[in-house]
Amino acid sequence: MKVRIFFTPSIPVVVLGVFAGFLWLIVWASPWPANLLLLPFASFYLTLFAISAWALARVHVLERWMTWNAPLHLLILAPHEDDCVIAAGGIGARNRSLGGITRIVYLAPDEIQAKRRTEEARSAWREAGLEPSDLVHLDLLPPLRQRDPARLRAAGIALRSIIDDFQPDVVVMPMFEGGHIHHDMTAALIGQIATPQDRFEIFEAPEYSPYTSLQHTPHRVIALCARWLFGLISYYGPPDGIDGRPILKLDLDLAELDRKRRMLGAFESQNAPSLMATRAYPDRLVRWDRTHLRRHPFPLQGSYLGVVLALRRHLPTGLVDRLLPVQLGTVGREEGLTDRDAELGLIGRT
Repeated sequence: MKVRIFFTPSIPVVVLGVFAGFLWLIVWASPWPANLLLLPFASFYLTLFAISAWALARVHVLERWMTWNAPLHLLILAPHEDDCVIAAGGIGARNRSLGGITRIVYLAPDEIQAKRRTEEARSAWREAGLEPSDLVHLDLLPPLRQRDPARLRAAGIALRSIIDDFQPDVVVMPMFEGGHIHHDMTAALIGQIATPQDRFEIFEAPEYSPYTSLQHTPHRVIALCARWLFGLISYYGPPDGIDGRPILKLDLDLAELDRKRRMLGAFESQNAPSLMATRAYPDRLVRWDRTHLRRHPFPLQGSYLGVVLALRRHLPTGLVDRLLPVQLGTVGREEGLTDRDAELGLIGRT
């Protein structure tokens, strides 16, 4: 029976260490030449343990707690209805309970179930004391697989108007990470319209990405290492960052975490049980930095994703996907990554 571990990376690391130690004990106790047969396996699991232990150390280097103890004007930008709760359900609810104003703006309605997901979002945020008027549902982004620079320019103008009207103290948006084209372009639009004169703070919220790095994605690395424990353990970590900036974790108490879990449970059309199990972690934010504006979320060539895509062209795809699991590019731009300049129509412009 598979054991599912959520948000506690030390457990799979310890299990890998114990298993590697057990194999080395057998190697030491076995007579020659039987021990030579076990030596590659013992070495392999010792390597996995070393990699996962390094990743666990990186978790402690990259992550730090943040507090939110003042009522502010908080603007949450979410392409889709569940994204706002995943990214900032704890912060949005905390800000409202402190007497602040939390406003959520949705940018890309579902093409099939728009009405249902609107009602689910209202139900989710009702748990946090928000009214339907605090949620703004717009249709600003191009359809998932359509590139439309003119529509994005219009979306940028609309977002600038929303910001100027609301005058937020803090803006939370998705991270530019290559997970979903709508997420990336929301972040890209803010990069286009934010000015040095703006006085509000901007935070990016990681959610999911095909990026893997020993330095920057420790939870992803630990999850990949744990897959080699014969399917007995699966580790589900919170999302990592993408470039080494600190991950700020909101200090939520158990009641607040339970409220976020209930909020996620409202999204029945988006697999609520899975959201409640895998996304009910303290909100995770990264401070936006204008100097980190990029054309692509990360270089494809030489990356883990790039290696997987290359292997899939030469080996059975089922085998590659089983041994080296990864999201195959940006959702909406499959087997490729978001190209910010191409999406915004900046290529060839002077």
